[in-house]
Amino acid sequence: MTLNAPRATRVSLPSPDDLASLQPSWVRSLKAANLAPRTIVAYTGSLESLQKSLLANGRPTDITLLRREHLENWLVEMLEAGATASTAAHRYRGVQQFFKWAIEEALIKVSPMVGMRPPKTPVQPPDVLTEAQLKSLIAACSGTDLESRRDEAIIRLFLDTGCRLAEVAGLRYDPTDPLKNDIDLDQNVIRVMGKGRRERTVRFGAKTAKSMDRYLRLRARHHAALSTALWVARKGAFGASGLQQMIRRRGEQAGLGDKLHPHLFRHTYAHMMLAGGMQEGDLMILAGWQSREMLKRYGASAATERALAASARMSPGDKL
Repeated sequence: MTLNAPRATRVSLPSPDDLASLQPSWVRSLKAANLAPRTIVAYTGSLESLQKSLLANGRPTDITLLRREHLENWLVEMLEAGATASTAAHRYRGVQQFFKWAIEEALIKVSPMVGMRPPKTPVQPPDVLTEAQLKSLIAACSGTDLESRRDEAIIRLFLDTGCRLAEVAGLRYDPTDPLKNDIDLDQNVIRVMGKGRRERTVRFGAKTAKSMDRYLRLRARHHAALSTALWVARKGAFGASGLQQMIRRRGEQAGLGDKLHPHLFRHTYAHMMLAGGMQEGDLMILAGWQSREMLKRYGASAATERALAASARMSPGDKL
């Protein structure tokens, strides 16, 4: 007796036009455009948020079937679930980039987001550190050991340049090779690699240079002295995670609580530069901003202060 062969199980493949199917190709395109890894993560997170919403509500995930109302429902659900308008706006822009790519790839002719606008976000001045708080932070790093010297140099560099965490953490030091050396204490400048792999040069002050020099003299005796990483710790290179933890720890020691983060120095830098009279265009160059939207947000903290100072200088009543 001949036994019948078992029937092959038919596996249903996802549609090639499904959002999940298209995401890997989109990511490759983002990488080819040399976007920063964090930007790619943010963009793909937005698309995944949309996919999750569509699936949960029985809506189509095929790119050719998506309509404006599907996107609007997604945003409404996000806001009603407690997301801030800023978060929803970021998600909106991430998905907007996906549909822009889909049109370029001839996957669709018209984006379902045509006519839509991102959620309106009120301009909220970011928090900034006061002079007293900054002095407390510097005082918390007092000491003559390598860790104390390093931490003071890092904090001063953050404040004096307004650089991002990744930019400061990625600094290299090799005085024997200009191509691997990002710091010049004679010229008081550092070379950083910003978002989008855009390189720029930023200046720092004399006190920061002195602090850096003190750290480098101790670093020369460290077992990782030959490493090209500028910042070192007991076990070797001191990366972004270590810098974040150090900033939080020093904040606690300075009486600022446990919420201090590196980006707060960037807020403070922008505030102090604008309040001190720096031109907005110059700040955009030094901070590595391509959009005036970022300048508008970061400069909001100093706007009132600058307006009051200008009013004091130009008071019509004082001229009578």
